[in-house]
Amino acid sequence: MREERRKLRDEHGQLLTLLNEWDPAGIVGAGEGRHRYSPLADALLDVLGDGGSEEEVTTFLEREVAGQFGRKPADASRFATKVVAWSRMASGE
Repeated sequence: MREERRKLRDEHGQLLTLLNEWDPAGIVGAGEGRHRYSPLADALLDVLGDGGSEEEVTTFLEREVAGQFGRKPADASRFATKVVAWSRMASGE
């Protein structure tokens, strides 16, 4: 149980780093806190954990970023490709 929690925390941190580097709403570059994307990372981990395809992840990202931050993210499909590959690697697929 403890090992599983640590793994989930590590994956969340890695995904949060990827989201911050992408910065789909332009908030990190504008000086907002690193953890503003944390709820998005949580939800995205669920989508990825359910085996979300690149297309499903793209749709999810466009909907969630627009809903939470009021703007459509640039390059959502490119980022989706990156995080789906990251998720498969992290899960050992």
